[in-house]
Amino acid sequence: MSEDLNAIINRLESRLAELEQNITPGTSGDADIGYDEATETTTVNDEIDWTVAPAGWEPFSTVSPIITDPENEDYDPDNPGAELSTPYARPEAHLIGQECVLTGMVRRKAGATPNPLAANVRHNVPMFGLPEDWRPMTNVILPCVIGNGDPTSGGVTGTAMVEIRPEFDPVQLSGRAYYVSGTVALSPTTGWLFLQGTFPIQIWDASENAYTEDSWDDAHFQTTWDKLLDDVTWDNYTTLSN
Repeated sequence: MSEDLNAIINRLESRLAELEQNITPGTSGDADIGYDEATETTTVNDEIDWTVAPAGWEPFSTVSPIITDPENEDYDPDNPGAELSTPYARPEAHLIGQECVLTGMVRRKAGATPNPLAANVRHNVPMFGLPEDWRPMTNVILPCVIGNGDPTSGGVTGTAMVEIRPEFDPVQLSGRAYYVSGTVALSPTTGWLFLQGTFPIQIWDASENAYTEDSWDDAHFQTTWDKLLDDVTWDNYTTLSN
């Protein structure tokens, strides 16, 4: 029995998308840590866009200053700096093929509101933006581990719903992450969240006003798979209960 024409087209499109992913080189959105000799300061070129919620969230770990001057009282030849303040990685977004991988730990900043982020309540709190021009194909929910207190000793931990949204608007540079809900209340400075999740990404070229060739949008039929209805938003989710 001959194959249905639609089945043949779908199979070819699927195979084409697989081949495109295999030939797409992996790129990274990790932070670039360096040293500015003119100002003698440590530089961290973070591709995560923290301007989305500048008073709300920050990396859990900081980077120690790079000190190369032997005459500096803090100079240590065995420890030149650029080390993390905790065992936990800074938040990073990596692009592997056309899949975005989020990892690393973030925390609530001092003075962040609402205080605290109550447990078992729907929120719509922006967290950060993805690297410039990175947009998920649709709204994506990531289950993340959260806690309030010192993560090295465990403390109070739970799970949270983080939503990555395309946020397609000409004035916005990329997709954005939102905190939707969690099973633990998060307080400023002590509330933390460990990012974890992988999802397909489209690369938007603002200068061309179009998606980049060979990004996921090039798999024509697959762009209609796994779509959410336009009226499905964060406030439609079922309220969590104790």
